[in-house]
Amino acid sequence: MINLARIKKILLIKNAQLLLGIFILIILLNGCKKRNHTISINGNTMGTTYSIKIIDKLPQTIDINNVKSKIDSVLQIVNQQMSTYIPDSEISRFNRLNNNEWFTISTDFYDVIVKAQEISRATNGAFDITVGPIIDLWGFYGDMTQTTWKPPTAEEIEETKKSIGYNNIAVIKNSIKKKNADIKIDLNAIAKGYGVDVVFQLLRDLGYTDILVEIGGEVRCNGLNQDGNYWKIGIDKPILDMLPGTELQTIILLNNNALATSGDYRSYFEYNGELYSHTVDPITGYSTHSHVASASVIAPNCITADALATALMVMGVKGIELINLMDGVEAMIIIRTDDNKYISAESFGWATN
Repeated sequence: MINLARIKKILLIKNAQLLLGIFILIILLNGCKKRNHTISINGNTMGTTYSIKIIDKLPQTIDINNVKSKIDSVLQIVNQQMSTYIPDSEISRFNRLNNNEWFTISTDFYDVIVKAQEISRATNGAFDITVGPIIDLWGFYGDMTQTTWKPPTAEEIEETKKSIGYNNIAVIKNSIKKKNADIKIDLNAIAKGYGVDVVFQLLRDLGYTDILVEIGGEVRCNGLNQDGNYWKIGIDKPILDMLPGTELQTIILLNNNALATSGDYRSYFEYNGELYSHTVDPITGYSTHSHVASASVIAPNCITADALATALMVMGVKGIELINLMDGVEAMIIIRTDDNKYISAESFGWATN
């Protein structure tokens, strides 16, 4: 006689075994999938280096050479627009003008000029893209290792100040002109940040979601690192002449933001026992003496972070008050005391990053 109950029991066991087998197979197949790993791309640009990290999550293999070629191409365009070292760049041709006629510029160059003027107004001139002649007067564009350096005279500073001032640049859509024919512009304090943003957007357009872009120490991140965490970025303690990464002031988790740091600890002169930072106050014309050793800024994009970090080196601790009024922007200033110790001042939301 057929035992129906026993047959049902056997069928239930078989079905359970089959489901278990399918479940194990799924696990094994998932385990055989390509593990996420970090793809690194490095190169040179803007007189410094760049470093790109991409967490590989796409099913197809990333053609590293092709991606690097695209990165180098967009950075070459930025250089051709904004490098004062390229004789036929847009900025070089503008600087050679000795008249007050309108000069047509590319859309990207225009966007950078507009942002620069915006930061200049917000910081009451602590950031100024026309400050180049004063920096040159101080010798900060030259050999920073020379031992015979001495600061310029008050008369030299006052005379050179006549050739600077962000208000002497007029801007309309895709055109700029000099209100003072002696004005020249220099985008060193903002172009790296812009370059980071350009490469960042390129990688996003290519479909990469977990990325880190760094040019000359300025960084912008999106998504997560290989470990599934926010990207960790170290900020150096501003000890004079110390190599990058030797001793860190802090480590932050960068959550889909940009970070830029300016400091006096690698580019400076000493004269009669006094340290002269390569950061010059565009208003006074003098090298900053505020004891601010470094300024780090977190912002939604790197062009903003880059410019504000420079401005904070000039503004000092009072610049934190400005940062506290800005949406989505945080900052930390590190101050070097007279006994070579370091204290920091942060904006309200810095610790949450």
